[in-house]
Amino acid sequence: MQYRSVEQANFAGLIEQHIQRCDAPLLIEGTTGLGKTRAYLSPLIASGKRVVIALPTHALIDQLLASSDLAATRSQTAVEAFRPAAHYDSRPTYLEARDRALAAQVMLCTSASVIIDQRLRGEYNGSTARDYILFDEADQLPSAAALQQDTEIDAITLRDNGVTAQMDPATAARTLLTKRLEPEIRAAAAIILEVCKEPAWYRTVGRTETGALALFHRLPGRLLKRIANNGNVAFVSATLAVNGNFNDFKSAMGIANSSALSTTIEPARHGAVRFHVYDNHAVGSDAWLDATKALLVDVPRPALVITPSFELAEQLQMPDATIRGRDETTAQAAARMTGGLLIAAGAWAGLDTSVVWRSIVVPRIPFPKPTVLDEHVESSYIGLRSEAWRRMRQALGRGLRSQDADIDFYLLDARHATIKGFMPKRFTEAWQQRMVEGARRELVISAVERSPYYRKAALAKYGCYCHACNFRPRVESQIHVHHLRPLHEGERDTTIEDLIPLCANCHALAHSEDPPIQLEALKVMMVAAAES
Repeated sequence: MQYRSVEQANFAGLIEQHIQRCDAPLLIEGTTGLGKTRAYLSPLIASGKRVVIALPTHALIDQLLASSDLAATRSQTAVEAFRPAAHYDSRPTYLEARDRALAAQVMLCTSASVIIDQRLRGEYNGSTARDYILFDEADQLPSAAALQQDTEIDAITLRDNGVTAQMDPATAARTLLTKRLEPEIRAAAAIILEVCKEPAWYRTVGRTETGALALFHRLPGRLLKRIANNGNVAFVSATLAVNGNFNDFKSAMGIANSSALSTTIEPARHGAVRFHVYDNHAVGSDAWLDATKALLVDVPRPALVITPSFELAEQLQMPDATIRGRDETTAQAAARMTGGLLIAAGAWAGLDTSVVWRSIVVPRIPFPKPTVLDEHVESSYIGLRSEAWRRMRQALGRGLRSQDADIDFYLLDARHATIKGFMPKRFTEAWQQRMVEGARRELVISAVERSPYYRKAALAKYGCYCHACNFRPRVESQIHVHHLRPLHEGERDTTIEDLIPLCANCHALAHSEDPPIQLEALKVMMVAAAES
């Protein structure tokens, strides 16, 4: 098998060794862009055993089955997929495909399918009877294993099945279990009833503000504790470790001992990043929103703006921006992008896009919302911070899909200090050298200016070069737009005549005195500097 890097070959070698020894659960993190899919598929298929894929969406299944990684590793070994009956033309065809999937000895899966299968005693996909199980994107397990979405049985389902608001959670769950419902809902009800019978400090059942019946785990992965401690299980992700170790993941999953092969694989070099941090505005303020919009005018294209909500994405609407719709994936939104700027809620997760991003922008650090049951906040700050840490690393990874990736990463949230270290170790120096002060000054000017579109108008009229030193940039973002009349003289309507393009150095020099140095004086200084 040909691997594109030493790190990818090492990753595959660890999976191969673990399949043979199965000493304890394997935890293995590989940097974004390493090529983990090929690295784990090769040894799984080389085992000679039938492999079954149990992923959450048809899109993910189709992507994997059609991938070059699978084509490069596949020989005579059969690869099956679990799909619902609606996917097939006839029930006999469905049953035949299901029988082949159930006969596979190796499973590639996600957490939800295994939890449902455990609660339905193997009747869902027979996950517990496999010779080997590999969880891809395992970083999602600590939260997903709680079935926080799957066990949130919505108010409409409750109402339609005779569950009233006055029923206690146990009675509500028993009522649902008497109905002919989807396996996911029945499994959720079974888990809720189990928790009601055996209460524990780390799990709570109650009603949400929308009237849904929900289960919350402070130690969410414990629902997978039994299978997570088996020696024939591997957990794979690009963001499995937090602050350089697996303690957070092991604690959440209830893993006592991990395989001696467990490790983090990160190349010495893989992509290049320039960090830009703007943290002088309170997140959520009008100044912060204006500063973000001003920045988006300048960032090198194609640019991906990752927001934690659809509401914020819609607030950042700009003339040349494509906004991810609430009913589409990030990849689908990227496919219809025309202006080189995509603003997408939740874009840290999901399928990769075909776009090679030049800039990644995070206006607001994606801390998950706390869980509220019966008007009590149940989430722990540590858990929310760890989830935000993972999401930030995933956001960075959106721009680092190949070894030669070269991106600018923009962050406009001062809370980065609470989740420091989200960048891979190889970017420690780049983070320490992040641009803060100069960029901060430019953002303040743009925010006071109130209209970021003056910049485009000024560059269109005067040209994209420095009018003090005649510097002509490789990219437009190297040129700033300077106010000839200082803004502190008072509020007024800005005109194109007030503005002039300057490079970052000349702009900083202009503002090194108060009042700022005039343009003609700057020109004289630049000529003198060139002749000296």
